Amino acid sequence: MATVKRGLGRQVANLPGVNDAVHSEATRRAYKVRSAAASHRNTGDFQRSIKVVKASGPHRRQDWLVTVTDPNAISINWGHKDAKTGRPVRGIHAIEKGLE
Repeated sequence: MATVKRGLGRQVANLPGVNDAVHSEATRRAYKVRSAAASHRNTGDFQRSIKVVKASGPHRRQDWLVTVTDPNAISINWGHKDAKTGRPVRGIHAIEKGLE
């Protein structure tokens, strides 16, 4: 049976080029999410809120995250009910596009 050496993730994360590769992948995924979000044009706040940020914390030196900070992100992405009519409004599912 295979075993994984303790601390191997930290060793790999500190290899030359790994941080750049992880940042590049996060940037690529953020671009895909932004592209999918372009269809939501009410204000453009949702699309502008999509950012790539470095993860914080002592063990997260090499991690990069794709964040969406728009306060309406859940409703925009996954849908909601229209406040006036009560009818469902479909989400744009932009975040899922970043996972493809």
